[in-house]
Amino acid sequence: MSMVIPMEPDEHGAVQALLPWYAKGQLGDAEAVMVQRHLLGCAGCRHELAAETPMRTLLNVAAMSEPAGEVEAGLAKLHARMRPEAKRATPRWMPWALGLQGCAVALLLGLWLHDRQDAPDYVGLSAAGTAPVVADALVMFKPGTSEQALRKLLQAEGASVVAGPTEGGAWLLRVDARGLAALRAAPIVTMAEPLQPGPAR
Repeated sequence: MSMVIPMEPDEHGAVQALLPWYAKGQLGDAEAVMVQRHLLGCAGCRHELAAETPMRTLLNVAAMSEPAGEVEAGLAKLHARMRPEAKRATPRWMPWALGLQGCAVALLLGLWLHDRQDAPDYVGLSAAGTAPVVADALVMFKPGTSEQALRKLLQAEGASVVAGPTEGGAWLLRVDARGLAALRAAPIVTMAEPLQPGPAR
């Protein structure tokens, strides 16, 4: 019965490192003998050597099919791609384009703000501190009156809305005496009182 003597772990690692050179036949005599002796007792290294042989064949074929100059050129291209790209020069027109774009945005923003300031805000009669409103009559309409019916009546009598509605639902109108009388008689009007002393305009 044969007895297998285990090698020291360091020697096993050393043999594994020498296997590629052993497969290529590039070891000296003493190292080759050490590897051969180790392979007799180590199935793992035998499998590794068996896998190394086809890989070595493929590498040899690739080396023969591609000239050395092409390999050097390929490596140079790879190194060039790995270098960080130099910053591209900014076109001369880019600062001008950005400046014009900024001016256009500022101009549009200024026009928009100007239009907002010029637009009058809606002010109801109940607002405190508002300018006095010039009107001829205070008129209240029946609840549920449609906007269309109200507009039709006001247009027929030549009346125009000055302000309103108040919290109580009243409207201030500019209307003459004849129009005010007609409004009083209209079925959708619940109240129509003059605000100016004497006859309305």
